[in-house]
Amino acid sequence: CIGNGASGRAKGLVVPGFQVPLENLQGNSVDSEEKSWSVPAAVQSVVSALGFNKSCPQYTKAVVEEMYDLSYTAMDRLRNIVKMYDIDCDWIESGALEGSIHPMGDGDEGGEDDDGCKILAAAQVNEIMGRPSDRNQTLYKWGEYDPSCAGVNPLALTIGLADAAEQWGVKIYEHVKVVMLEKTPQSEQQPKRGKYVISTDQGRTILCDHVVLCTGASALTNNVSRRLSDSFVPVYTWMAATEPLHERCPLKNGIVDRVLLEHNAGNDTNKKDHPAPMCGDDHISLNYWRMNNKDEGRLLFGSLADTFSLPKWLISRRLSNALTEIYPQLNRVKFDNVWGGSLAFAINAMPLIGRDTDYDDIRDNVNAHDTDDKISITKGGVWYATGFAGHGIVPTALAGSLLANAILGVPNQQQWQLFQAYFPPSWNGYPFSRIGAEIVLLFYNAWDRLGKKGAPLPPLPKLW
Repeated sequence: CIGNGASGRAKGLVVPGFQVPLENLQGNSVDSEEKSWSVPAAVQSVVSALGFNKSCPQYTKAVVEEMYDLSYTAMDRLRNIVKMYDIDCDWIESGALEGSIHPMGDGDEGGEDDDGCKILAAAQVNEIMGRPSDRNQTLYKWGEYDPSCAGVNPLALTIGLADAAEQWGVKIYEHVKVVMLEKTPQSEQQPKRGKYVISTDQGRTILCDHVVLCTGASALTNNVSRRLSDSFVPVYTWMAATEPLHERCPLKNGIVDRVLLEHNAGNDTNKKDHPAPMCGDDHISLNYWRMNNKDEGRLLFGSLADTFSLPKWLISRRLSNALTEIYPQLNRVKFDNVWGGSLAFAINAMPLIGRDTDYDDIRDNVNAHDTDDKISITKGGVWYATGFAGHGIVPTALAGSLLANAILGVPNQQQWQLFQAYFPPSWNGYPFSRIGAEIVLLFYNAWDRLGKKGAPLPPLPKLW
C-alpha cells in the first residue's frame, strides 16, 4: 500500500543533493586538478576492469554541478507542491546541524560556506544540541548549520502526494504485487495493445507502453528487472523513540537564534523562536536525531549501518550506547519503540534514474549518451528511479520530474540521461558484495572509535 514500510513517527530530513557530497564527486571527476578517491569510485573502477559498464564515461565537474543544481530546483518544487495541495505532513523549516568527530579541514574555516551553511565551533555545536558543557566536550570538533533544510513526516508526505495525484485522475491500486515484467511478443504487438506485459500475484495482467519501476530494492527481482536487482547492497538502519522527556529534552526551540546572535555567526536571526534543528553527525554509521515536535518532548534517535538484520535487543542496546555517548545525561532513558529497515545502496552510492535498456528493441533507437531530444523514447519504455540510499525525499521528487519529462519527450529537458550515462546500474558482485560491504563498515566503525580515543590516524577515503 502507499507508504508501505515508512514510519509515521520518523522525521525525514529535507535536504538537496545526494548521498555523495558534491565536493567528493568533484574530487573524482575527470577534470579535477587535485585528484581524490573514494571507495565507490575505486569499486566502480574494479567493476569496469572486470568488463561491466565499460562504456560508462567519466564525468566532469560541470556534470555533477548540473545534477546538484537540479536537486535544489527539486527541493523548491517539493516545497511548493506541499503548499499547493495543503499536504499535512508536519513540514517544519527547522534547519539542520551536523557535528563532526573529525578535525576541521583546511577548507572548512570561516563563518559561512558558499551555499549559505554556517561553520560553527565545538562550543556552539554543543550548546545548540543541548549537550553538557562540562563533559565529553571532545566528541564534536566543529559543526555546520544549514538553515535551508526542513523536517517532514515521510509517510504523511507520501500519502499526501498520492492524494494529489488522484485529484488529477490517477488511479492507484494497492495490495497488488508485480511478479513478472515482459516484452509483448512481436506477433502480438498491435496499436493500443501495449509493448509490455505486467503480471501480478493475483493472476491479472496489465498491458502498457511505459513502465516506471520506483519501488524499493527488495521488490525488484530478476523477473522484474535483472539489471536493477543485481545492482544493490542492502544497508540496515534503525531508529528509536525515547520515552517522553518533557523538560529534559535537550533540543529546544529558539536555541539556534540565541547561539548565532551570541557568537555573531550570521544575520538570519530575526526569528526568535526558530524550531529545534534536525541534528546529526559524521560517524560512518551516522547518528541522526530530532525532537518529536510534540508536547511530550521525545527524541527520535537513529543510527547504525549493517548489511544484515540483527536482533532487536542488540539493536536497542547499540542505539542506547550511541545516544548516551552524545547525551550522558540521558543514560537511563528508555526507548518506547525501536524500528528499522534496509536502504538500497548502489555501489557508487548515487541514485539510479534512467531507462532499463534490457527491455528496448533495436528499433527503439534509444541511446543514453545521445543529447538529441528527438530520440524516439515517447513510444514506450521501462524506466526506473530507485537506490536513493536513505537520502530520498528530495532526489525522489527530482526523479519524478526527470522521468515525466522523459516519457513526455519534453524538448531540452532530458537530463535523466546524465544519471543513466554517468551513474548507471552496475553489477554489485553478489554474493560477495554484502559480506564485503559489512567488512568495510566494520573497519570504518573501528577507525571512528580509535579516532575518538585520540589515536593519530590519517583520514580514510570517503565511503560515500
